[in-house]
Amino acid sequence: MRIMVIGADCPLGAALVVGLEQNFEVAAIGSGIESDIPGYRQVDLLAPEEVNAVLGGIDAVVCGALFAAEMTNEQELIDFVARSTYVVLGAACAAGIGRAVLLSNLDLLRDYPEDYVVNPQWNALPRADAAALAPMLVELTGREIARKGALDVRCLRLGTIGEETSSEDAVAAVQAALSAEALGHHWSLSHVASKGRFAGVV
Repeated sequence: MRIMVIGADCPLGAALVVGLEQNFEVAAIGSGIESDIPGYRQVDLLAPEEVNAVLGGIDAVVCGALFAAEMTNEQELIDFVARSTYVVLGAACAAGIGRAVLLSNLDLLRDYPEDYVVNPQWNALPRADAAALAPMLVELTGREIARKGALDVRCLRLGTIGEETSSEDAVAAVQAALSAEALGHHWSLSHVASKGRFAGVV
């Protein structure tokens, strides 16, 4: 299987490329100019024509644009995260790609009381700021595109990398999502955490 990792210019994306290369043929893509990943290609993730041009021969997409966004301006952050997710998943549909793994984060659920056992079926509680709204927009975009029926989207909410979720945990979760059999629906949501309040909750 040939997969594309979007966001390979950030630490998590680079770790995914290295980890997934053991079992897949990986193409590394990002919006940043530089990356230490061999074969890395810079692509404007907001430009459909550029994204379309790199999807030839790809079987699945791992979209980690949320973790690669470094904007400090709130409007720019929301615009980049929401539009890049829309562009990438829309291009994947148009290219006939069957599966996408979408990376979100567990910050959407932190405002529930600490003693609540919160699983993926609980509603997100985004705060009224760009950092919280960005993953919410990622998820809503992925869910609505998946509901068209052309793309199997598996969304993974990761905890804080290096604290709640290790890079190894993230790689294992993405690999499992890529390898899993297709379900009877086209949208699924999972939590990935080995430490902290969300660990072990399914």
